[in-house]
Amino acid sequence: MPACRHCGSTYPREFFIHGVGPRAQVCARCGVDQGLVTKEEVPILFEKSMSSARFSAVARRYSIFLYLPFLWVLWGATLSDVEPWGLFFLGLLLLLTLAAPVIFIYRGGRYSGDMARLSPAYDRPKGH
Repeated sequence: MPACRHCGSTYPREFFIHGVGPRAQVCARCGVDQGLVTKEEVPILFEKSMSSARFSAVARRYSIFLYLPFLWVLWGATLSDVEPWGLFFLGLLLLLTLAAPVIFIYRGGRYSGDMARLSPAYDRPKGH
């Protein structure tokens, strides 16, 4: 993947502005910030609400893998010694841990649909 000359970030080719000279190898965000293009010329540029919605979709997708280690540590630190509830929560944690990859794969299509809905329509310019 190419890297932007200004910020050094790597993006797919469609996130770069089209042109030669000072516009070559410049991402859309840096192109708008540097005044090389206007916002209307760059349809791939995400607005603030669009980028927060995309971040929310990614957070929902991967949040289960953040919660699981936290719940295991919580169980080990506090609930493992409690007589009837420790075994109940252990069984629940085991079930959730085994179901997490299945849920992750099962909801992959929904995540792809959300990201497609939250991506602006973009036609790749000629030469990219």
